Amino acid sequence: MRPVAWIPVLLLWRAALGAGGPGHTLSGYVTDASTGETVIGVNVTVRSLSIGAVTDDNGYFRISGVPSGPIRLDFSHVAFRPRSVEVDVKDRGIVLENTALRPRTLGLDAVTVTGQKTGGNPDRMEPGYRRMTPQAIAGIPEPRKDVFSAVKYLPGVSGVDPVSPLVSVRGGDPGENLVLLDGVPIYNPYHNVQASGLFNLYAVKNVEILVGGFGAEYGGRNSSVLSVTTREGNNERLHGEIEPALSGTNAVLDFPLGRNATMMVSGRFYYDLVSRYLFDSPNTFYDTNIAFDWKLGRRHWLMLRAFQSRDWIDYRLSGFFSYFEKTFDTGLFDDYDYRYRTDWSNRAVTGVLKTVISPRVYLKTQVSGSFFASDNRSLIDFQYTEPETGESVRLYYQTEIRNRIRDVGGRTALSAALGRAHTVTLGAETNAYGFENDILINRLSEGRTARNPRLAAGFAEDLLGLGPLKIRAGIRLSHFSFDGRWRREPRLSASLQLPRGVLLRAAWGRYLQFITSINSREYELSQFLDNYVPLRNREPAASTHAIVGFERSLSENSRLSVDGYIKDISRVYTFDYDVSELEAVRFTDKLRSGTGKSLGVELLWQGAWRTFSGWASYGIGRSTRRYPHIMNGREFLFDYDRTHAFKAVITHQVHPALSYSGSLRVLSGVPATIERTTRSYFYYDPLSGAVSTYPVGYGPVRNNARLPCVIQLDAGLKKRVRKGFGADLARFLGAKESYVNVTFNNLLFFAHRNVWFYMPLEGEKLYGLGTNYFPAVSTGVTVKF
Repeated sequence: MRPVAWIPVLLLWRAALGAGGPGHTLSGYVTDASTGETVIGVNVTVRSLSIGAVTDDNGYFRISGVPSGPIRLDFSHVAFRPRSVEVDVKDRGIVLENTALRPRTLGLDAVTVTGQKTGGNPDRMEPGYRRMTPQAIAGIPEPRKDVFSAVKYLPGVSGVDPVSPLVSVRGGDPGENLVLLDGVPIYNPYHNVQASGLFNLYAVKNVEILVGGFGAEYGGRNSSVLSVTTREGNNERLHGEIEPALSGTNAVLDFPLGRNATMMVSGRFYYDLVSRYLFDSPNTFYDTNIAFDWKLGRRHWLMLRAFQSRDWIDYRLSGFFSYFEKTFDTGLFDDYDYRYRTDWSNRAVTGVLKTVISPRVYLKTQVSGSFFASDNRSLIDFQYTEPETGESVRLYYQTEIRNRIRDVGGRTALSAALGRAHTVTLGAETNAYGFENDILINRLSEGRTARNPRLAAGFAEDLLGLGPLKIRAGIRLSHFSFDGRWRREPRLSASLQLPRGVLLRAAWGRYLQFITSINSREYELSQFLDNYVPLRNREPAASTHAIVGFERSLSENSRLSVDGYIKDISRVYTFDYDVSELEAVRFTDKLRSGTGKSLGVELLWQGAWRTFSGWASYGIGRSTRRYPHIMNGREFLFDYDRTHAFKAVITHQVHPALSYSGSLRVLSGVPATIERTTRSYFYYDPLSGAVSTYPVGYGPVRNNARLPCVIQLDAGLKKRVRKGFGADLARFLGAKESYVNVTFNNLLFFAHRNVWFYMPLEGEKLYGLGTNYFPAVSTGVTVKF
């Protein structure tokens, strides 16, 4: 080993011995006195000194440069009562006992809106960092307490279409988003039935999203990082919540196991009664979370997590069309059948050991496994008589897309404080993958593949504070077995605190992705899943992010931020479905590379006034792509480009037992290709001897139009109940309180239609089909015990 390679080891050894700088180091965890769970975003300061820290995602803080002698630590958080603790500093390093804070009484819930100001990881300097608490998510009427629907109200994040749960972040492909559940990568973390996410909000403790410019600790994706942390469980008493409804049941139960261990169990089960009895379509999903935490003294913390979900959907619209024909007798749908069937599942397990080696050194080690399987089938079968010739024509098109993913790996990260404002982090990770893919068009396989690559990666970050200036430099090294080379990904971020509450931030980084998703939108009416496939003997997808941000406090309770970004996409992949079977033996041979660019400006205001709180954002941007096989290499608008996006959320806390909420989204429509010409493909069924055809649209210009703008207005209320079903159920369960939740969706259904796609009719006419034809009202009862 070269002598220079020993430098990081010597620095960390020096820190572990407590010789990392002048003064002493204090560290410890901050917990909620009512539950025993750790608290994120607590300000910890040394009274009479201008030094302090903020608890991170683990509720852990570390303060270096503390002088000898008695001092007083002040702990403060908006949702907790302040507390002071006296410490007699004698040793070079002190690990404190857990500091418990008592919650304030803030009405129904303490709502924390988004943004850097709300706390979270104190080392997060990226302009695109956002954090959402479960209370903030629950306060948005439209998402139905869903994480993925809620993040669409953040600047830079938008859905791909009304019926798909996929999201695009700052002009990126949905397959470029890294989603982590307690540090475990989750592939396709969605439920298809409600176009929602897998994560039960009752089990969620914290949600963080980095929409670009993230640090070297994250790799494998080019667009964004969404990190979801689950709750640890109540170590004081038995606690639970249950929310029964006509369409499903949601519940959580957490309890102590002895003095130092806790367990949390949560689950959801959804059943679509309308589809079941009206269309004879049994559509269901469920998800479960299990969490076990064991605190082994002051220095060690063991966490075990398990997650499982499954979706089963079988939409058969032939029954609906039969009802339609019997009612209106149009003759249009006598021989029309549309069917969509999907079966997909997600499983994840992990074990995490957190160790405070010394007050200056913190070690986190994790092993995990993530498993995904899906089988999606769609069928359109339509028979009609050609009016001019009297010939019977049958349109038949059937697809089946299968995907299996196995991701087993390990990861370790060691963080050391080398001084009052100097922290070094070193990490390593390894993953063993398994990918199986197959696409069948009209029962003919496009070429099944099974690939098992491996990934090894390491990263280093150096965080240095120079008064009001903070700089974090990092490097990530990755080796993908199908690539065979060590790849470098440099990262850099900085923040500068100026007078009058002004904060300047910037980030730059290089990002690589060794797997890509199949753009099955070309096959399906709507793409519900990312079907991942590893890149083999190809350069990785690559992009460079450059972001600058300005942030300023407008008052004690409001803040404004402005971010500008440029994303240079030097390499991106898509599948060319015009390649014939003679040119491509397998569908992976149809992969084509291209380039792209995304740029924009985003504004976010967040604040509170008296009993009102919320946020509003506006974004303007443009995202393009360029492929040699499309339009002869000319630039065209990206499929999920939205020029303008305005979003707003407001909550009104009338009194401690009643709150109202509202949300509004006004978005530019996504680009669309209006095709005037079709190419017909013929399918011969050797079993029946029948010949069918299916037309495919064709046009010389990609995305030559744009759908109308999307306008979504929703409202909701939450009220504590003392009479009726909710109160009776609470008394039956021995619960302390119950609430009723009412949501009003699609309030502008009478004034605006959100078009999903256009259907060609006779001549040059196009008919826009939407999803918000009627308003929707949903209600449920939540019981807490």
